[in-house]
Formats: sequence, C-alpha cells, structure tokens
Amino acid sequence: MKTFEVVVVGGGPIGCRVAYLTSKNGWKTLLVEEHKQVGKPVHCTGKIYVKAFKEFELPKESIVNEVEGAYFYSPNNFSFKISKSKIDSYIVDREIFDLKMVEKAVDAGTHLMMETKCYDLTKNVDGYILRSKYKNEKIELKAKIVVDAEGWNPILSKKLGLYEETTYLKGLQYEMLDVDLNNEKFVEVYFGKQFFPGFFGWIVPVRDGKARVGLCINPKYTSSPPSYYLRKALKDHPIISRKTRKAKIVKIFGGIIPIHRFPRKSFVGRFILVGDSAGHVKSTTGGGLYFGLKAATIAGEVICECLEKNMKNLGLYEKKWKIWEKELKFTSFARKILDEFSDKELNKVLRLIGEDKKFLSKIEDKCSSQNQSQVFRL
Repeated sequence: MKTFEVVVVGGGPIGCRVAYLTSKNGWKTLLVEEHKQVGKPVHCTGKIYVKAFKEFELPKESIVNEVEGAYFYSPNNFSFKISKSKIDSYIVDREIFDLKMVEKAVDAGTHLMMETKCYDLTKNVDGYILRSKYKNEKIELKAKIVVDAEGWNPILSKKLGLYEETTYLKGLQYEMLDVDLNNEKFVEVYFGKQFFPGFFGWIVPVRDGKARVGLCINPKYTSSPPSYYLRKALKDHPIISRKTRKAKIVKIFGGIIPIHRFPRKSFVGRFILVGDSAGHVKSTTGGGLYFGLKAATIAGEVICECLEKNMKNLGLYEKKWKIWEKELKFTSFARKILDEFSDKELNKVLRLIGEDKKFLSKIEDKCSSQNQSQVFRL
C-alpha cells in the first residue's frame, strides 16, 4: 500500500494548486486524476480574472486573449457596453493551462497518478484508506489528509455525508473560426428564455476571428439538451446567427456546473473539500476558478500548518474561506432573482441599466467580475 501525507483527488487547477503548495513545503503528496490526459476533456470557457494570475502564480503562456469589457444583450436585443479602463480578465487555452498547473505541482515534488479513480474511503487512526482503481487494477492508498477536488460530482464527499444536492447547469460550447466579432477585447453576453432557459449565452473572443460560442441551460426550465438550444441560437437568434453565419466549428466541449451549493461543512476529520465540490462557484456566471483557487491556497497553507504543528487545526480552513462566502451567497441570491424575471421584465431592467450612463460609469470604475456584490453598494 502506497502511503502519503496528502492525497489530492482531482487533477484540475484547484487540486493542482493544493498539491503544489503541500509538495513545495516538503510534504509527500499524491495527485490523483481519473482521465488519461491532463486538461482533457475541456469543460470551461477559460475566462479568468486578471488578478488571479499574480495572486496564484498562474501560467501566463496559456493566455490567448485579454478582455477589457463586455456587451450585454437583452431578450429583445437592446444592448449596452461595460468597458474597463484596465484589463479585467484573460482568456486561456484550458488544455495548456491545466497541463502547466500539473507540471508545476510535479516539479515541486508531487506524485501523479493518471487513470486512477478513488471510489471509497475508510477512516483509520492516521487518516484514511482510499480504495481506488488504477486502470483495471484495484489498489489502496493511505493518506493522513485527503483533499476532495473532484468537481461537480464528488464521490468521496457523498461517502462521508458532506454532499449537498444542488442545482446543476448543463453547458455546451463550440470553438469557431470566422466569427463576426464586435471587438476582440470584449465578451458578449446574451439573455432570453427562448434560447437560454435558466442562464445565458456567450461569445468569447479568442483571437483572429476565433471565438467560443456557447450557453448554459438550467434543466429545471427545459427537458431539451443544451445542444438543441445552441443549434437553435446559431440558426435563429437574430444576432448570434448573423455573427456565426460564415463560421466553422473546430472544437466542441461542455460540462456540468453546480450552483447554489453550500455544504454544511467543507471539512470533517482530516478530509477537505475545495472548488466545485465545496460550492466555490459564482451562481451568476458559473465561474469557479478564482474562488476555487482562493480556497485551494487556504487549504494548502492550513494543511502544511497542521502537518507541522497540530492536526486538530484543520478547521481553520473552513473558518478562513468562509470570510468571503458572502460573495458567493450574493451570486446565488442574484441568480435566483434573475431566474424569476420574465423576458419582458428583463428587457426593462437591462434597458434601465444600459441607459443610465452614471450607473454604468460607476460599475466600470468600482466593480469587477469577481466582486459582483459591489453593484448593490453603488
């Protein structure tokens, strides 16, 4: 049986961040990933808050575009623009981004096991025994501390009773060539229940006419799959159809996003949840990288402290990340309000915002994509 001080389950950016921090500080760490290749399949649009790159030392070689603002389109196609004076976000190549995150963890000393799925665990005196499957072979792994970074469907959290049923969005995205863009430095966001029930659609510029065109839907409002609505938007949406008339699909990717997830506890014993597993996702946009990385950093630091000094201090992780949980709860509150609006009501709200130049100016000056609650303080 292989023994480690830390086992991180899930080789995405969140899990990699924890593994990097614990390995860098000298603790024997294993990173477990169920897929054959890092960064595949891609599940994310790849829009990351600019300050995250410095805050978490993210791989700049993954950047493919810089975002300075956004165009918003109401259901009746009224539009307005929010433009930042500085770069707000980067668009990344997620395959490169994920690969570099794994490489960084491995370079710091992390052991990596691909094609490995942890399906059960048992508590023992020193931590946990993880029952796992490596390719077709059943194996056991021993860990003093386990970090659950599995994503939207955390198997191990369910085993420990930490799992909370929540709302799941289904997303689908095409990477397309020859998209007619407003501005390659601005993302485009589209609302309307006819095409995007329970969420919104987007066009995210990459570079040189390449863009990611996608949407999410909430199954609460429709039984049709996201592929139905994306095809419909490309064919019938009065603006998206025009912009993609000559475009060609070069990649297809999608995924599932948990929103409104607030587990009663994000740790128990020597077991920690981070990222999507713990609900570190903005319910307004579905974005989880910034807050997931923020939680992963706290987790890595607290784990190192516990291994060095006192294992009973693992609860500090929850205490520290809960300081900014109110921002996530705000996005949940805002998403529920948005979901209650009819298209007619949303047309009115977006027009009021778009025609109030003073309000737009305040948003541009004082708000960011990561601190959305600032809007209510303007």
